[in-house]
Amino acid sequence: MNDFSYLHTNCLELSLYLGCDKFPHESELQQEWENNKESLLTFMEQVHRGIKGVVTDQQGEPIANATIVVGGINHNVRTGK
Repeated sequence: MNDFSYLHTNCLELSLYLGCDKFPHESELQQEWENNKESLLTFMEQVHRGIKGVVTDQQGEPIANATIVVGGINHNVRTGK
């Protein structure tokens, strides 16, 4: 589902796996949090990197369905309606 969402809806979803146990026991959760807290928070801070904004025309009005192309990246992004 993640690849489909990224390629066809411009929605980036992530699945993070910390090990092979999909459903760790409740008694293990606190230790898993402590082991991975800093890495997860640092990863979440990365949302502020990159390019973001609103595509507008010369009058400052938003442009619906504009295509954004970045050189060297083979994935165009379209703005919303």
